[in-house]
Amino acid sequence: MDPVEIRSAAGRKLALHFGVPGRPLLGFYHPRAEGAPGRAAGVVLCSPIGTDHTRSDWTYRHLAERLAAAGFPCLRFDLSGTGDSAGDGAGTVRNWVEDIGAAVEELKARSGASTVALVGLRLGATLAVQHAAAKGDIDAMVLWSPCVSGAAFVGEITKLHKLYLRIEPHVAGAPAPAGDGEEALGIFLPRALVEELSALDLLKTARRPARRTLVIDGGNLPGRDALVARFKELDAGPELRSHPGQKFLVTVSHRQTLPAEVIGSIVSWLEEAYAVQGTAGPTLALAPPLGPAGERPVVFGKGRLFGILTPADPAQAKAGRPAVLVTNAGCVNRQGPHRMFVTLARRWAKLGFHVLRIDLSGIGDSAAAPGTQENLSYPACALNDLNEAMMVLGSRKIIIAGLCSGGDYAFQLGARSDRIAGAWLLNPRTFSVLDLTAVESGAPPGGSVDDVPRTLRAMAGKGVDTVLLVSRGDPGAAYVDTHAGTEMKALTGARHFERFDIDGADHPFTPVMVQQRVGDLLSEHLLRFR
Repeated sequence: MDPVEIRSAAGRKLALHFGVPGRPLLGFYHPRAEGAPGRAAGVVLCSPIGTDHTRSDWTYRHLAERLAAAGFPCLRFDLSGTGDSAGDGAGTVRNWVEDIGAAVEELKARSGASTVALVGLRLGATLAVQHAAAKGDIDAMVLWSPCVSGAAFVGEITKLHKLYLRIEPHVAGAPAPAGDGEEALGIFLPRALVEELSALDLLKTARRPARRTLVIDGGNLPGRDALVARFKELDAGPELRSHPGQKFLVTVSHRQTLPAEVIGSIVSWLEEAYAVQGTAGPTLALAPPLGPAGERPVVFGKGRLFGILTPADPAQAKAGRPAVLVTNAGCVNRQGPHRMFVTLARRWAKLGFHVLRIDLSGIGDSAAAPGTQENLSYPACALNDLNEAMMVLGSRKIIIAGLCSGGDYAFQLGARSDRIAGAWLLNPRTFSVLDLTAVESGAPPGGSVDDVPRTLRAMAGKGVDTVLLVSRGDPGAAYVDTHAGTEMKALTGARHFERFDIDGADHPFTPVMVQQRVGDLLSEHLLRFR
């Protein structure tokens, strides 16, 4: 299967699968931009895990685009068990280090580069050092706020999870995962992985990982000075740069600003390290493997929009069944908070349904529409984007499912489109307003709150399978319940309408067992479409 090309004003990129047999990884190859000078190296971006991975997605894409514009071919990718790559749940440190090796080989083959630099953020930086020290094939590294101690990383993320439970006491009511391990802000770390991570210690690196190393302190980096000293001992040429005040990792996606200062610092350091060369090396035509569960990247909307199609298991597929379309939750990419949409898509495909997860304009890997800005929860052309996505699914009827802003768009399309067989609203935030700032101000403009139950009833009345699944007390549904409570209660028992109120849940369904509960409810509901 050939890679899929996406073009935008920032340049072109190829969405592709690669990796060791049986464990395909989803990545994006950014070739050297047209007209950019050739550089004597290529760059692999090593992702972190968990919330760090979700919140760094926008930053990594911009970093890759900046590097390509500076003349560096670049590959960014999801580690196994994370993002869009193969694996259900957490991976292993061993596999993650192998994944980086596979990414290095993929970059070399695609770009012709013989020299490779690694860039990693947080645990991605830690894993980059493990690969580089073991293989000796990396010339330079950028370690951005690296986790110097794996044990400290585990301690940090598990403590943050417990702190979150104290801040959001209703979430503490969620059941604990049954397995042996640790829950950490939306993900579960099995005990074996905790032990693997706890054994990582960059201060014990025994072999020079690279000829040159840039350590970026994003603010109060534990173990920073000791790490620089150890890399001096290893003759790894460490240089330290401090860029405090970068808050993107602790900011919800739709409120983020890009850490432009750090991106510029990384690009300039690599430019200084690698002189311009006359021409780029040869590029090999590779045949990417099929994605996990038969997944394939798709481009639509005149090549500007991106999604992942998970095809129905042929053994379970039945003619006439609707396909499922899943759209962004706020500005989180098509993977969804805590990778929830990936898990759901693969589960539903096994039940015999085609599932398409998409990025709306300016979110994830979809380019913003001309003249508009990125990272908007409600891009102006979103309904057009969704209509384009439905065309990818052919003539089938559609179940549209979405969380937060995605739930609002499910509400919109369920009321407007004759192709909609089901509209599944998960914690919708504004329903019909589509203006988060206005809603959060307490004075949503336009329309009556009574329109919400009226529209839900009308959708169900025309046969649209209408599901409202909400965390108990979630602000979007709570607002409607407060101001149109009688009408909302009157929906109970209406044909084609069902409401689920989930206890122990927050807006993005952070507790692992809540995610499981949501998945069970929706999967059971899906099987009604025989």
